[in-house]
Amino acid sequence: MPKIHDSFRKEIIDALESELNLLCTTAGISNPFGRNEIFGLLSTPPTFELGQAALPCFPFAKILKSAPVKIAETLAQKILTSTRQTIANVTAVNGYLNFHVDFNAFGRTVCNEMGAGNYFTKELLNESELEKVVVEYSQPNTHKAMHVGHLRGLVLGDAVCNLLDYVGSKAVRTTYPGDLGTHVAKELWYIKYRYKGELPTSDQANWLGKVYAEADESLKREIGTDKEAENRTQMSGILKSLQNKEGEFYDLYLKTREWSLNEMQRIYNWLGVTFERWYFESECDEPSRQLVLQKFKEGIFVKSDGAIGIDLAPFKLGFAMFLKSDGNGLYSTKDIELMRRKFEDPTVTSSIVVVDSRQKLHFQQIFKTGEIMGYPQAAKSVHLSYETVNTSDGKAFSSRHLNGLKLEELRVLMEEKVTKDYLERYRGQWTDEEIARTACEVVIGALKYGMLRVDSNTQITFVLEEWLKLDGDTGPYMQYVHARCMNILEKQGQPEQLSDFELENDYEKELVFSLSRFNEFTLVASQGLRPSVIANYLFDLCKAFNRFYEHCPVRSATGPLRNSRLLIVQATGNTLRKGLALLGIPAPHRM
Repeated sequence: MPKIHDSFRKEIIDALESELNLLCTTAGISNPFGRNEIFGLLSTPPTFELGQAALPCFPFAKILKSAPVKIAETLAQKILTSTRQTIANVTAVNGYLNFHVDFNAFGRTVCNEMGAGNYFTKELLNESELEKVVVEYSQPNTHKAMHVGHLRGLVLGDAVCNLLDYVGSKAVRTTYPGDLGTHVAKELWYIKYRYKGELPTSDQANWLGKVYAEADESLKREIGTDKEAENRTQMSGILKSLQNKEGEFYDLYLKTREWSLNEMQRIYNWLGVTFERWYFESECDEPSRQLVLQKFKEGIFVKSDGAIGIDLAPFKLGFAMFLKSDGNGLYSTKDIELMRRKFEDPTVTSSIVVVDSRQKLHFQQIFKTGEIMGYPQAAKSVHLSYETVNTSDGKAFSSRHLNGLKLEELRVLMEEKVTKDYLERYRGQWTDEEIARTACEVVIGALKYGMLRVDSNTQITFVLEEWLKLDGDTGPYMQYVHARCMNILEKQGQPEQLSDFELENDYEKELVFSLSRFNEFTLVASQGLRPSVIANYLFDLCKAFNRFYEHCPVRSATGPLRNSRLLIVQATGNTLRKGLALLGIPAPHRM
């Protein structure tokens, strides 16, 4: 059970625990329903009018030997006659207890805490629930172009890390670029034999992406011809020189690899993503083969038709191969070494690997093998899979086919569109620097929110014009509502942290209640590794704020009502800013 940070729910749990204890004592039985059980039964009614918390009394019927309807009526009567601070009313409806919050008392606490920022620093988990989690995400290949499809794993992994950190755990952010393999050999081969080793002096990373697509297409055309065997021999020789770290291809590899890594870092800097540890396929290559041979000697791995692997049939996972019959490793070989490295730190409790859904069986085999090899944390390793990002015609983005803009080209195109459509009107009022910065922030908001607004098991269609809209379920819409909050506070003044708090209608109350649930949603999102929960919460919060904005004017309000509304606006702005930050999205103060 997480810590109860919500004063309304805490009072409900305190009251129910006390009254159930009395009822059970009177009946001569012990009460099996402690705080954890009561917390687990609490829910939110389907409509705001029914209340802000509900609890079914059906589970109590058996031990109290009474009808749920009668139990609900008895508990409601007893709670209503007790001293209450945030519970305004309790009603018994068809065996349920519906709790209504005292919004003046509750709203004052919530909005003052949010305005001061204290709400966002509460301890949400018990010490025993905190973890240190290695999160591996963004595994782009060097020598290829990064496109929109690469963003999904990147922003998903980063948001998961933000959520884990927010609730009190420690996320160790790691990335694992593919800087070795057949794709590298293809490109080096094509540069040497088709481009005659001529290299560009500028825009090198984009050039590499184009050359990779050309190389792949060229090799496909020669399948079945006399050239096929010759090409295979040449690329095998290239891979051998890379393994031996010598020769002209190795020198070419180092130079082109650096171009790719520099481009990756530029993209990460643009998106505000940082990693504590960069692992590379190349550094895991030889150690992984040695590790497999060692485990073979220990009897963990077996030989099958000359290949070395492990029989996972008892776990319905087939045979996992880790060394081919020619002694070369596979992706799985390096992933086993990578797992070993992740768990070198004994304080690491678990691991999350953010990779697309096509690798499901691969990671099931890796985690089970790691467990058998003696890595106890491997049993707590998770493959957080995600579906593809598709073009408007339903095709997945691909570096091989270059079916879509590269990220750098896309960034420029989207920033130009945002500037022209939304920000050019402020030219002369805003500095050119602020316009450029805001355009960059809006584009990041559009891309990241578009990737996170749906669960990771849902395919995404990228449509630039839709993702950039200032209305509807988009990142720019959330950013715009935040900017509106900042504008109100700038024009109407900052609220005072007063004890007087006054609400006039349900639009205010609905917004305050929505605000109060932020930490509840972050817990759900972090425990389920689902940033979409926060994205959807923020969308609903924005809609609630816009209803409040339409029906609850600040300028014409007076006395405590005016200050209360200013507190609500301030709390909304702070909550949107914090929620967007969990998604890795900046919150401009003006739009």
